[in-house]
Amino acid sequence: MMGKLTRILGLIICIAIMGTQVFAISNDSNTRDVKGDLEKDYGISIILPEESDCGDFSECLTTLEKCIKRFPAGMIKEITDFYLQKGIAVNVIFDKTEIIRDLFSQSPEDENSVNIYIKTLESSLYSGPCYASEQAVMHVLSQFVCNYILDNHDSSKLRGEFNRLNAGYEYGSWDDDYEKVYINKHSATNFQEEIADLIWYAEVNPSFVRSLDKDTGAAIHEKIKLLAKEFDVIFDSITENTKLWLDAIPQAPQAWARDIIAQMKANLLIPDEFDGLYEAYIKREDFYELILNMIGKYYDLGACEEYVALDPLKGEIYVSDGITYTNYYDYLTKSSDTLYQAMQIGILNTDSINESQDYMTRLEIAKTLVYIGNELGMDISDYKILAYDDIVDVSENDKPYIYIAASKGLLKGDGRNFKPYDYCTYQEAYVILYRLYKSL
Repeated sequence: MMGKLTRILGLIICIAIMGTQVFAISNDSNTRDVKGDLEKDYGISIILPEESDCGDFSECLTTLEKCIKRFPAGMIKEITDFYLQKGIAVNVIFDKTEIIRDLFSQSPEDENSVNIYIKTLESSLYSGPCYASEQAVMHVLSQFVCNYILDNHDSSKLRGEFNRLNAGYEYGSWDDDYEKVYINKHSATNFQEEIADLIWYAEVNPSFVRSLDKDTGAAIHEKIKLLAKEFDVIFDSITENTKLWLDAIPQAPQAWARDIIAQMKANLLIPDEFDGLYEAYIKREDFYELILNMIGKYYDLGACEEYVALDPLKGEIYVSDGITYTNYYDYLTKSSDTLYQAMQIGILNTDSINESQDYMTRLEIAKTLVYIGNELGMDISDYKILAYDDIVDVSENDKPYIYIAASKGLLKGDGRNFKPYDYCTYQEAYVILYRLYKSL
């Protein structure tokens, strides 16, 4: 059974993502001009140190691209367009350092440019000449976004709300219970630093923010909600359906999903780290983790045997398990444990390793469920052709997945609409996976 399951799972995500737009970073920096693409797509100028080339900073450019894409689509471009219309250039300036504190340095500006300084480390520990951590890059990008908001928009209302929440906890000082209102000690410096740090944490560390309990995190959660509303007003690219930073705020399941979620938890189908995640859109990586967790209750998924190999062209030693990487560092920096495990058993397309930044659409989920259900014994030959009004643009090859998933009651439509390209929330995904679990 396990062998058959593994073979079929190898097609699940590969087929599920066919026809959809996904972002994939090439393992060969020469196959794509990352620097040129970033400059073109986001209206920025990337400045490298003298006597350096893109090869020296290939990993840094990859990290910058990944970090920019963490923000809502179009948001960074809105900021750079605003500056460019005023004749102000936005420069991303890479520089080398061996001093760790420089990685979180400020980004000074002048009248003619807005400069984002990214300090990089040179070390023999890494395969590339330079390395910039995702945390450090997100930190300076958050400062860039914060400065834009405070310098060019009226933030007096937001400042007033923060002052109300900070009553009794003044900026410029720190005491034992200041963590009740500030995300970290640095954010207690002033209003500007607090905004920047909240953006940083909400984007990169939502699980940490969400895990704050009501006594120590209520004010912080309220600040993030206020900040998200401010972004909704300022940025045209952010809509009411963006669900900005909702995964950083603890939620309760809605009434229609509450009983099913309770049953899933009782059956250990929802890992503890998902607690409080209900109304946010589910990320691909998390959807894969839920599937792996569910299948792993009944099958030993195993792991691919690792061995040491030598790249004959580059002369680099790396660890291999049969999945193609340029080197082991590529896996460490571009993957996560969940994505890697999904790749090992074949449910993730190895050419789309950065999919973790995207969300799962209902059509993609339908495809995945049908493939898993078929292999685990579900009869997918018996289904009804349902007349949904909104699947005209869905390819004829994909429509059967919708019919099967809906006929089996796994993924139900909304009246006469299936909403194939809508994202699913976490609580919707929990309910959908529980239906699959009960049907097998």
